[in-house]
Amino acid sequence: MDDQKTRSLKDVESLLGPSAAEDLPSAGAGIAPSRFRLFCDITRKISQMDALTPLLDQVLDAAILLTGAERGFLLLQEDGEQAAASAPIPGFSVAAARKFQGKSFEGEDFQVSLTAVRKVLESGTSLITDDAQMDPRFQEKKSVVAYGLKAILSAPLELSGKVIGALYLDHRYRMGLFSEEDVLLTEAFAAQSALAIQKARMMEALRASHGRLEAKVGEQERRIAELAESTKIPARGALRYGYDEIIGESTPMMKVLELLDHVTDTAIPVWIHGESGTGKELIARSLHDNSDRKNKPFVAENVSAIPETLLESELFGHKKGSFTHADRDRVGLIEQADGGTLFLDEVADMSLAMQAKLLRVLQEGEVRPIGSSKKVKVDVRLVTASNKDLARMVGDGRFRQDLFFRINGVTINLPPLRERKEDIPLLVTHLSKKIARQYKLPASSVADDALDRFFRYDWPGNVRELEATLRNLLLFAKDRPVTRALIEERPELFARFSAPTLLQSPDRTAVTATDDDPERAKILASLKRHGMDKKKTADDLGIALRTLYLRLEQMGLPTKKRLLIRMV
Repeated sequence: MDDQKTRSLKDVESLLGPSAAEDLPSAGAGIAPSRFRLFCDITRKISQMDALTPLLDQVLDAAILLTGAERGFLLLQEDGEQAAASAPIPGFSVAAARKFQGKSFEGEDFQVSLTAVRKVLESGTSLITDDAQMDPRFQEKKSVVAYGLKAILSAPLELSGKVIGALYLDHRYRMGLFSEEDVLLTEAFAAQSALAIQKARMMEALRASHGRLEAKVGEQERRIAELAESTKIPARGALRYGYDEIIGESTPMMKVLELLDHVTDTAIPVWIHGESGTGKELIARSLHDNSDRKNKPFVAENVSAIPETLLESELFGHKKGSFTHADRDRVGLIEQADGGTLFLDEVADMSLAMQAKLLRVLQEGEVRPIGSSKKVKVDVRLVTASNKDLARMVGDGRFRQDLFFRINGVTINLPPLRERKEDIPLLVTHLSKKIARQYKLPASSVADDALDRFFRYDWPGNVRELEATLRNLLLFAKDRPVTRALIEERPELFARFSAPTLLQSPDRTAVTATDDDPERAKILASLKRHGMDKKKTADDLGIALRTLYLRLEQMGLPTKKRLLIRMV
């Protein structure tokens, strides 16, 4: 081994530190034992590295030092997304380089080097030349003479039969520098380097994936925290207003109260959607009483309770003599509510013609009484309510879309009592005191066994039905507590609670059909008539089976249990 290579080996030892292998196998194929030992130490070192860039630098430096080359570079295959458009060889880029002039690698001497590397990539075999100037493979390159290239050695980096790159080494001044031993050592080193590069790439990909996953998890946690904050239900004490007349601390009711907190101080129109008996007027009155309109009138009317022929006069007013029996001027409900709040319940029952007239008033902010030529300016906050789905009615052509958009600034969905049964004890206490005070009845407590009956019932009439039931119970209780025994004393009044067949069971649910919700009563009647056969029920109702299941879910009725149906 010549002096230069001996000095190079000492440089490698200095680079790697003391050899960890004292007793290594002897070298084969004529490779000197000391050189073979250093080769083993180098490959052991690079096999332990998992950061790609330092590894590539280490591989190139070690190859130069092992072979005594003057300079070199490492060409590596890149992913389609990573490969630069200006790459010297399509799909490959220079990953590390030593002693090449310029960062762009566009010099003529580099083009000679690329010729050698291309041949290695194409053939998958090493290339060696003692004197490039005399080698016919490079004679077409003018720079061979210009730059005086002498010795060249290039070996492929190969994995599973696929060339992933190449090591290039040369010397411009020493002819015959590289021997067959150098070729053998460089090929072995290139094979080990390819494995190390693959490992480092996999580790970097794993770290990048882990980083992306951590970032994604962090983003998800942030979003979850924001969502939790945005959907957090405040305690009643955290609300701006007391809402003393609205009883309930269940999650559905707290959501309603939180929404009220946001819209009370505005003039935005509100539509309250809920089943009969859920307390829609109570919500409307709370909106008014907690707003800056509280000292102005609150006017409420049930649209469905007024005949169509009289509704226009009720809403807009009339002048004396404008029609038969109009014996005096009358101020309409809209004008009466000027400065305050107008609550129109069951607005879905208004005819299309009346809807058009109401829309005009809302758009213009003026009302003209029947028989009058003058319009009156009005400032009214409109709150409407319905137990029907106005959006569906718009789709069916039974409610004007423009009016729906006008009255539905904010929708408040009131939950039925069956969806907030945890509020029943609070409601029972409040309503019992109210009933005793209103009807001058002795105050009576409600025992747990009676409450158990209440929990087992679905309350199709909602809070209104609960209040009516408590009124009857307190009437018969006298000074006694309301108990299960008291309920069972009056089966004609409270059969829905006392009849054993109506109690909940693991596979059956008791429900009662009333006239408060005609659609629900119609579906339950058909189910009962067809012995709970849902296919026959759907056919009977003229709807698809899937639609029936959707209706049952929307009404809070179980779809996988048999129903014990009581028609009242």
